[in-house]
Amino acid sequence: PPDAMASFMFFGFLTAQKPHYEDRLDNDTEAPRLKALWRDMEERCFDKYLSEVNDDQKGIHVYQLLKHEVAQCKMLMQTDNRREVMQECTMKLVSLNRRCMSTAEETGGRASLRAAMDRR
Repeated sequence: PPDAMASFMFFGFLTAQKPHYEDRLDNDTEAPRLKALWRDMEERCFDKYLSEVNDDQKGIHVYQLLKHEVAQCKMLMQTDNRREVMQECTMKLVSLNRRCMSTAEETGGRASLRAAMDRR
């Protein structure tokens, strides 16, 4: 039947379009190390969050974004452990961690307000 032939050819076309081999993380060695790195970034940001938090602050602290993204990356790792995908996840987390760890004056955050009040 022509329909079967057409769908078979289309399947062959799709198969040819995707890479035959995509590098993946080793679940026994690399995945635990990556998770440990993510956990370390989250813990350091959490410590900074605790040192800056106050009841007058409105909005979301970078720590909350980082924690959410770490959870998303861990869930993604369970179903898609391609190296490229995990690199994208890690780059996103590193960027959020840098924002978290930067001085509050650079980001205009609440610690700069606290420092200004202390100078009075």
